[in-house]
Amino acid sequence: MKLNLGDEKNACIVGVGRSMISRDSGKTATTLATDACVAAIRDAGLTSVDIDGLATNEMGLLNGYQLRESLGLSNVSWYGQMGLPQVTATFSMIEAAMAVEYGASSYAVVVMGAMKPRGNGSRRDPFAGMPRPPRIGGEGQWSAPFGGNGFSFVHWMSRYIWQYGAPRETFGHIALTARKHAQDNERAIARSPLTMDDYLNARWISKPFCLYDCDYPVDGYAAVVITTPDRARHLPHRPVSIIAGSQKTGPRTETMLWDDMSNMGATYCSREMWELAEGTGIRPEDVQVACLYDGFTILTVNWLEALGFINVGEAKDVLVGDALQLGSSGPGPVLNPHGGMLSEGRVHGMGFVAEAADQLMGRSGVRQVPDARIAVVSNGAGVQNCSMLLKALD
Repeated sequence: MKLNLGDEKNACIVGVGRSMISRDSGKTATTLATDACVAAIRDAGLTSVDIDGLATNEMGLLNGYQLRESLGLSNVSWYGQMGLPQVTATFSMIEAAMAVEYGASSYAVVVMGAMKPRGNGSRRDPFAGMPRPPRIGGEGQWSAPFGGNGFSFVHWMSRYIWQYGAPRETFGHIALTARKHAQDNERAIARSPLTMDDYLNARWISKPFCLYDCDYPVDGYAAVVITTPDRARHLPHRPVSIIAGSQKTGPRTETMLWDDMSNMGATYCSREMWELAEGTGIRPEDVQVACLYDGFTILTVNWLEALGFINVGEAKDVLVGDALQLGSSGPGPVLNPHGGMLSEGRVHGMGFVAEAADQLMGRSGVRQVPDARIAVVSNGAGVQNCSMLLKALD
């Protein structure tokens, strides 16, 4: 899927909302998603009567019809119910932008998040607490029997280290940058200082992943409201235009069957996004805020390269010192000023969308990136990837 709306004829983000973020909220996914949607609708200066579009996901025990009832929406004419993991937030944003642009919806709410997994997960049994299937198919047959289901990304990180000679400090820089920014984010779960020694001495999860290479599971949801520029100009906040977006899977659709583990689907997705934005004149060097998927640190490195912020293989030379951090004097955008999923918590892909929108609206307080006008948001990893280019409207 691809989206090219340009500067004039497009859709805009006009409101942002979040639920509480916690390690154990004691609430249901529907309750948290409702909290996020209500906050976003109010932030946009609207009421539930105005909302006629709703996009969410099948993950995290959330159902769009149940959410509609919880919100008391009486006039929904357009639904988006995505099932793809990882890319759902930005993919749903693109769908909602199309719905608004072509008149299927006047005001659409997009909400996404996740619930912290309960039980012992893959520590001993990847199917603990679930009905055991008679057999495991697809790529899972090679990892689930060994308790490693979901950790296929270690192969990409191992390949990257071998191919480009990247030390562990390269990936540690991603983790430390997230934690440094999270210290100024009152919503973040992980706010205590993190040093490179802490990173290098952390326990292994699945080599070469250590504890701080992995995102932080939480209960949490975020939501935004999307409408047209004409409607947006009458609402309280500076509109954030959705310029272009792309969702790509690349040549293969299973992570373990990828032909070349020196790249991910982000390469194809990013290339198409920049091609779609060519008419705007916006290039990677124009971006001030990069809200990039960080389920694992290797994924963020891959996105930085795929989007053109770093040359391929040069992360070990660039990700040093205060590079990509707030207050840095070096080139490049500020990376995940909210702390990302590594430190704010795994509000899945929607936490990145919400942060980018707040930054471009100019209301991020001590975390505000100076003169932020253009942002890139990315979601996904391996074969499933989606990216989006945003711009603050005057």
